[in-house]
Amino acid sequence: MSCVLYPKTAEELANAINTLNREGIEHITLGACSNTLISDDGVDSVVISTQKLKGKELSGNYLYLLAGERMNSVCRFVCENSLSGIEGLCSIPGSIGGGLVMNCGAFGRELGDVVEYADILIDGKIERLDAKDLDFAYRHSKVKDLGVALGVCLRLAEGDKRAIAKDMKGYTIARSKSQPKGKSLGSVFKKAGDTSAGYYIDRAGLKGYKIGGAQISDMHANFILNAGGATSMDFVRLADYARQEVDKQFGIKLQYEVDSVPDIFSKEYI
Repeated sequence: MSCVLYPKTAEELANAINTLNREGIEHITLGACSNTLISDDGVDSVVISTQKLKGKELSGNYLYLLAGERMNSVCRFVCENSLSGIEGLCSIPGSIGGGLVMNCGAFGRELGDVVEYADILIDGKIERLDAKDLDFAYRHSKVKDLGVALGVCLRLAEGDKRAIAKDMKGYTIARSKSQPKGKSLGSVFKKAGDTSAGYYIDRAGLKGYKIGGAQISDMHANFILNAGGATSMDFVRLADYARQEVDKQFGIKLQYEVDSVPDIFSKEYI
């Protein structure tokens, strides 16, 4: 069975998941998929998309967001309301739910730095967990292991609208100058310690290397671009090849930042 459901409220999402679980129907929940690779074979199950699960509620310096809100929209909203704390995240694509799951970050800031609490569907019930219970770390939280993210409350600070807008513009320009244009899934690998994965891939001589329609960017080696007609398997083979070469040349075992559905990174293709 394959279909896509688009719940518009946390209650609709919870009801959909609880019904599917009760009927024993396989399902998967996905956000904006900006950092997710879908298999060429598709997904042989029900997909629950949070893309229409949107809503914002501002109370003083606390902003509650439903999981489908897009990061760029959230950043525009906080700027308009003279709130500071997530300027560095303004150019990150994807949804707030996905950002919560992976603790997205840029320019020394992470979403987990400003999370007050999150609402998560756990074993059929909506539970509210404080930030300290979510185990935030570099590109990690335990949200995915607990259940499905429904919403999150951010703790922000009062700021000057012009200064916030200037900072956001600066971060956006800096990101555009350091990251390639074109179709990609963003950073393929996590940092290795304090060193970017792109540094090792570049040192391995792999900038511009292609497999099928997938190509390692000449600008930033931790990006794989669709150079034309790339398949998911092209991406996997190229990413695996880069990971193996870095391990062989430097003894560094790179860890994927991109997620895949199903888990097609779990196999060896080279």
